[in-house]
Amino acid sequence: MGIFRRITAAALLAFLPTGCGYINFSKPMSNEEIVLRSEIRGYYEDVSQAFAAGNADALADLYDESIADPMTREQIRDWARNFFKVHGPAQFKAMKIDIDSIGHVSAVLVLTYLVDTRDGAGSFHGVERDHLLKHGRRWYVSSWEKLSDDRKH
Repeated sequence: MGIFRRITAAALLAFLPTGCGYINFSKPMSNEEIVLRSEIRGYYEDVSQAFAAGNADALADLYDESIADPMTREQIRDWARNFFKVHGPAQFKAMKIDIDSIGHVSAVLVLTYLVDTRDGAGSFHGVERDHLLKHGRRWYVSSWEKLSDDRKH
């Protein structure tokens, strides 16, 4: 029974540091990290659905209320309304998601994406660093910055 208590205590102590901060990527992915990564992919599926529906409000609501960089939530809503009015619904595709850091309430990642419109005139692609925050069970982008996109499109 004594060895069981020592193993349980060691396992508990090993778990505590990862529960408070960022996940260590030098180790194999834990179930916790797999869940967090799945939630992030789910966020970008929500972005895809908002583009497919041509729904500016749904798209803007995926951004944190306090977002200011590079646009506010209302500026994002105005951009999306104009975009969907001119080009209609579009296809958003997250081509690649490279997670720099991920925790229980925040994440930083590099997103490579593609947006295709039916008319082709509004299609665009890019690479950006997204900063996400989690409120409750939902993730929101709190800021993003454009990165160079060396891909040919």
